[in-house]
Amino acid sequence: MCVGLPGKIIAIEGKRAKIKQNDHFHWVDISTVEKVKIGDYLLTYQEATVNKISAKEARQVLRLMDRAGDAGVKRSD
Repeated sequence: MCVGLPGKIIAIEGKRAKIKQNDHFHWVDISTVEKVKIGDYLLTYQEATVNKISAKEARQVLRLMDRAGDAGVKRSD
């Protein structure tokens, strides 16, 4: 099963955004979403943006992933 991970936009260059996911930084394609800005959260899979999400939704996903980790499910980020 593939899981999209939330990340916070910290920089934008053209159709790419640099996001922070936990302590990891990387660039993702943002050509599939409109009106993103620094500080927004994106749900991503590998280097692609799935959707723009709220900060609340990002926190909920991260909380669920932490619970999965507590249950023995390994994260791949």
